Amino acid sequence: MKHKTMTLAIAGVAALFAAMVTGCASVEYSSPGKLKKVSVKGAPGAEAGQHVAITTSGYYMLWCIPLVSGDLRWDGKKREIKGGFSFFTDQVGFQELQTALQKIAAARNCDLADVNFHDSDGFYADVSYAGIVGSLFGSSHMGVSAILVPRERIAK
Repeated sequence: MKHKTMTLAIAGVAALFAAMVTGCASVEYSSPGKLKKVSVKGAPGAEAGQHVAITTSGYYMLWCIPLVSGDLRWDGKKREIKGGFSFFTDQVGFQELQTALQKIAAARNCDLADVNFHDSDGFYADVSYAGIVGSLFGSSHMGVSAILVPRERIAK
């Protein structure tokens, strides 16, 4: 009985950890051609190429000790950003998101339009009855989205 309880406890902690880590950083693109005939605000004559959305999250103890965070990595062969995670480092920030977005645009010979940043954070005590344990841990979620406008299609 004791062995079964210990196995269930370990499986529960592993599932919680996997849920926390999954999707710490992700990059999503619209399907090519989905934005045909969509005009881009502020860029007359330009046609939207693709929409890109990048999100990243971090989980912290006492808001100053990073436990796990999203990690955006440049894949030189595919010339794109890959999402992942890293332990005990803080990779969640607007500078990291902006750099990733600029690399994607440069690799695809595009300009950026309609760039939007968003962020949210909070302690877990706000949404649970965990008491002091819940107030020890917090999270931060940030994202950026933009429309990629191919440079050769911009009307002059």
